[in-house]
Amino acid sequence: MPLDRRTVLRSSLLAMGGAAAAGCTPHAQAPASTPSPSSTPSETPAQPSQPARPQPTAAVEVGHGPRAVRKVALTFHGNGDPALAERLLALVEGHAVRISVLAVGTWLVSHPDMATRILHGRHDLGNHTMHHRPMRTLGSADAHREVGDCAAVLRHTANSEGRWFRASGTQRTTPLIRSAAAAAGYDTCVSYDVDGLDWRDPPADTVVRAVLDGVQPGSIVSLHLGHQVTIAALPRILAGLSSKRLQPVTLTELLA
Repeated sequence: MPLDRRTVLRSSLLAMGGAAAAGCTPHAQAPASTPSPSSTPSETPAQPSQPARPQPTAAVEVGHGPRAVRKVALTFHGNGDPALAERLLALVEGHAVRISVLAVGTWLVSHPDMATRILHGRHDLGNHTMHHRPMRTLGSADAHREVGDCAAVLRHTANSEGRWFRASGTQRTTPLIRSAAAAAGYDTCVSYDVDGLDWRDPPADTVVRAVLDGVQPGSIVSLHLGHQVTIAALPRILAGLSSKRLQPVTLTELLA
């Protein structure tokens, strides 16, 4: 009996993740080869395959967008329970809001359908490293693998490595991290100027205050999928942004 194409894709990605975890995935400077038909997702993502971009010589770090525009980017680390991610996506879409998800590669290996779900909602999907390791502690080879392996998973699940990269385990990048990002094809490392603190799983009031007290025009807000408190806080965050006349948008819209 022929295998379901989605099953084949997941098996292929799991093999990739296992190899990377064992430290045996070589870093490749060139883009990954085109997947065979058996490893193509059964549903076409909303975002079409992008033409190869020239490899940047160096990436830059961006911590916020222009302060002159009354827009902010709500960014989410893509990891955790996919059911919570589905609920959060449905919530923001019910408010006609689009967000940016910086996904951990192993999360997409385990839940490849989440790439299609995010793109079908017209949200941004980018790279948050393969294993979410503390990047400031990594040597050059490991840092390059963390970025490059996640980019390869994104190409398999979303037909594109995405435009944005965020380092794991640190708010600020280093020259080595920016070099690894550039080698994987990213010209921008996205930091943030507002930490929603939802990763601590505090009361929802704490998350609401952290965002609304710190946000200003052009802010990039760091939040997380996979945390119940984030879902509880979001309606009040969106209402507060509206009262401040700040429009939540994707990174692409804020930084383009």
